[in-house]
Amino acid sequence: MDPEISALMSVYQKRLNDMTAQAIAYEARIAVLTATLQQLQTPPVPQQPVAETPPAPAPTPKKRGRKAPETTDAGSF
Repeated sequence: MDPEISALMSVYQKRLNDMTAQAIAYEARIAVLTATLQQLQTPPVPQQPVAETPPAPAPTPKKRGRKAPETTDAGSF
């Protein structure tokens, strides 16, 4: 085969491989960006309302303790 034709064929093959790899990389990037756009464009899922906190229980009545006996103090030792 003629050396010029052989060189031409090898250059064509190299360019074809390079362009195919570049096209595949672009297509993958486009797929990722499209998915990201779709995520951003979908309306957010409404959050379920938080259940109201139950009312505080009624205060329990205080226990009555025994009254301390009164002491009589003379005020001196």
